[in-house]
Amino acid sequence: MDEHFPQHVLNKILQVTLDSQDFAWFCIDAEGQLLSQGGRLAEVGLPNWRLGDRVLDDALFLSGFLPMEDDYIGLPALQIDDRRVVDVHLFRDGDRVWVLMADQTELLEWQSVARQKGNELQLLQEQLRQLERDSDCETDFFEALNMLALRRNEDDSFRILRPVSERFLEIYPELLESPAHLYPQKKFPFIENFLADAEGLWAQPGQTQRLRSGPWVETGADGTEIPLEASALNWQGNNLLFIEILDESYRQNHAFLQIGREGELIKNMLEQEVRRRTSEIRRREEEIALRLVAAADSRDDGETGSHIRRLGLYSELMARHLGWPLDKVEEIRIAAPMHDIGKIGIPDHILRKPGKLTPEEFEIMKMHSLIGGKILERSEASLVQMARDIAMYHHECWDGGGYPEGLKGEEIPETARIVAIVDVFDALIHKRVYKDEIPLDQAIEIMREGRGKQFDPKLFDLFLYLREDMARIARDYTC
Repeated sequence: MDEHFPQHVLNKILQVTLDSQDFAWFCIDAEGQLLSQGGRLAEVGLPNWRLGDRVLDDALFLSGFLPMEDDYIGLPALQIDDRRVVDVHLFRDGDRVWVLMADQTELLEWQSVARQKGNELQLLQEQLRQLERDSDCETDFFEALNMLALRRNEDDSFRILRPVSERFLEIYPELLESPAHLYPQKKFPFIENFLADAEGLWAQPGQTQRLRSGPWVETGADGTEIPLEASALNWQGNNLLFIEILDESYRQNHAFLQIGREGELIKNMLEQEVRRRTSEIRRREEEIALRLVAAADSRDDGETGSHIRRLGLYSELMARHLGWPLDKVEEIRIAAPMHDIGKIGIPDHILRKPGKLTPEEFEIMKMHSLIGGKILERSEASLVQMARDIAMYHHECWDGGGYPEGLKGEEIPETARIVAIVDVFDALIHKRVYKDEIPLDQAIEIMREGRGKQFDPKLFDLFLYLREDMARIARDYTC
């Protein structure tokens, strides 16, 4: 597989698969601790875990299968809750286990419908067994169903199986002119296309499936609309064609479906309007944030507009792969660029100094975190609250050696831990007034030394997993 598809293509195939159906995945270690996750966890009935959570208490269906002895275990049609049924696939990868879940609820519902149709077919076949192969039918079965039954002749014409429904004689009076050699497609052109599909069924004598055309509408002599449906069937060597006049339930279903379509249309229009207005609000928030950041960064020769944009995109990418809600993913894209807004309060001779700062100057530079937090505090807007956490804590370290408060581990907000990683990454691979750029691989090796010290180890591992996408953002948004 890898010989034909590079890793970024495989990642894209996985993303397309996740987007095209209700499909979710997560990875756990030997202790049941969540390492990564993605897809539509809520749609398949699972909670929105955070990295590091122990998930086995929620994922009870894994009981008895862990630890895995085989490399793969398949659990088809597993009942997750009162409504959902999923296929579960377990893959062992060293000490890790990957769990993939595909929602099969709708498919199983269709299978139930198919079984019901199969029962109807068996009933029809039982009725047909009462017919003599070469004689006319002596039952009122077709009359009761408003159905015209035809058997195909060797010359591809059709022969009527009697009796004929009176309603068919009203809309097809020439039926009895040549009952042994009829061409219904001449009366109903819609059937012409259906017969092309029926040929494939009739060419398989052992195939007992009934093929349906779907409804179409003809106009009667009095101008009324008459809904019809054709079906094809093999029975004891006979190629049978049925044309049915659909009853009042069709009209009721049609009206019901129309109401449903109109309701769905209105719902879609409302959802589109909500998305449009939400998008407009987000654009306004992003514009305000970027203008505010631009005002601060205009004093800092070490920052560029491209750096600000990249930082938001890096952070958005990681949040999306952590399974954050969409609104929070969008918020971190806007909030992350405000990480250094506090530099607006740092003197120019320190902020723009091309060389290394003295210890005294560095202490003053460190104040930008507190200044940024002060600027953004006391807001009720969740976006600004997120930006405040990032500005205040993105220089804290996982081992507690950072500033301004010396927070440690998960005491540091996750948003700030994300920005801490991508800010260092972008600074290393791009040129600044006080340093030259370094190659991507060298930057990664330098950052590895900070795993578990400066950086959250699990978030850093996710960063490494996404390194190709990070590099693409860096290339695409270079000033």
